[in-house]
Amino acid sequence: MEQNGWGPPAVDLNFLKSGLGVLKLVQMVLSLAGFIIAEVTASPYNWEQMKAFEWISLTIFILTLAVFTTFLASWHKTEAVVRVNWPLVDFCHSALCTVLWSINLILGLVSISWYYYPSREGGAIAGTILAIISLVTFWATVRMSYRRWHLFSPTPTIPYHYQHLGTEPYS
Repeated sequence: MEQNGWGPPAVDLNFLKSGLGVLKLVQMVLSLAGFIIAEVTASPYNWEQMKAFEWISLTIFILTLAVFTTFLASWHKTEAVVRVNWPLVDFCHSALCTVLWSINLILGLVSISWYYYPSREGGAIAGTILAIISLVTFWATVRMSYRRWHLFSPTPTIPYHYQHLGTEPYS
């Protein structure tokens, strides 16, 4: 996994095969599908709801892509960011995306009730079903990330001025 020089980043195939990696891939596909559905089915009558659905889906896609790329490329193991609590970052990302998909679910339900054209109602129904599935996948990721966060225990460091004295603070 170690990278020397200026080559491409090392790909962590174990992450790609893990449950968390597969869930992140599924979440990116669902978010991109939600963006496309909202873009295609937006009508003048519910333009605000579907545009909000579209932008929330795109935001979730970009955030998930950033976290997925960080873990896949093993950038979270580099010296520059090794002190970051990555399980906590993943937990916060998953929790935020769960809240955003909850908003998308509400927007999808409102869009279904506001459609006047039966031909466009299918897009709102598809978006709502997609929001429900995405909400379930992100909830599973929140649970998985929460467990990983609580298993993570960073090594405590002793400040420099106590290291060279050989004494512990408050002794």
